[in-house]
Amino acid sequence: MAGAYPADLIDLRLLRTFMAVAQDLSFTRTGARLFLTQQAVSSHVRALEASLGVQLFRRTTRNVTLTRAGALLQERMQPVLQAMDEAIIDAREADSLGGEILVIGHTASAGHQLLPHAAGVLDRLSPELQVRTEQHTELGLRAAVTEGRVHLGVGLELTFGGNRIASQALGHEPWCAVVGAQHPLAARDRVSTAELAGREWLSWPRSSHPGHWRAIQRIASTAAPAPVVTETWLSLAHARLTTADAVMFQPASYARHLPQGLVTLPLEDAPSGRFSAVWSTLTTPPYLDQLLSALAEAARHPAVSAGSGGRATGQSPPRT
Repeated sequence: MAGAYPADLIDLRLLRTFMAVAQDLSFTRTGARLFLTQQAVSSHVRALEASLGVQLFRRTTRNVTLTRAGALLQERMQPVLQAMDEAIIDAREADSLGGEILVIGHTASAGHQLLPHAAGVLDRLSPELQVRTEQHTELGLRAAVTEGRVHLGVGLELTFGGNRIASQALGHEPWCAVVGAQHPLAARDRVSTAELAGREWLSWPRSSHPGHWRAIQRIASTAAPAPVVTETWLSLAHARLTTADAVMFQPASYARHLPQGLVTLPLEDAPSGRFSAVWSTLTTPPYLDQLLSALAEAARHPAVSAGSGGRATGQSPPRT
């Protein structure tokens, strides 16, 4: 190929797309993983081939394979890109004041009890370590972990993974039912899923919280007749719970942040939810062992139940 550009003018995005296709050997799978169209992935590869002046892939209607040049580029670029990612992270951390700052992304469920307990454990294990937390939806957390914007992701029923995502189970927490204070079952000490079967069940949208949605579907599969599961956002769910015969499910520690007008009830027969930590394998998070140890120890603490021998009632204003 003619007209190749100098190496220092090559767009880094093109190289990252190439590395993903070289791993997947599928433009379609790479597009899905990078949230790009197949046409965009193909355009990136063609632009890189034109810049380098070499053919990187052999494409047929049935498969995609690396050329000799493509295989060599993949082999040589992997450590280069990894070192660059690590250098960027190190530079950002070196620029921080007062010591190293670790960023933990989390879904809302991890903020009720797990992370506050883990912060106390970390203070004991590594008092010099500074931690900043960011709340995300599950899909937002996936992007933040994949792109390296957070060192570690933590959440309940996380469903994402992949070749470049590592994960570790932290522990379990029981689900509780959340109903309005005027709900017919609100005065009960605990309920079973069978007693909730004829009512409307609320779940976070599958498009943003697929793990939560799938967990609610699993619980619903144990009830007969099968309940209607409605996808909605938190502020809308709170309003609906106070005015309708509806129910939503949260980890038991949700009782710590229960809005006014709502009641939590322990579930007798629902499976527990699973907390896990995830991180990018492109860069090992600093203090990873200490972080995982603190999170696992925090997960072993008994969850705040929906009242000791009774129900928990919200007293604070609703959060949106």
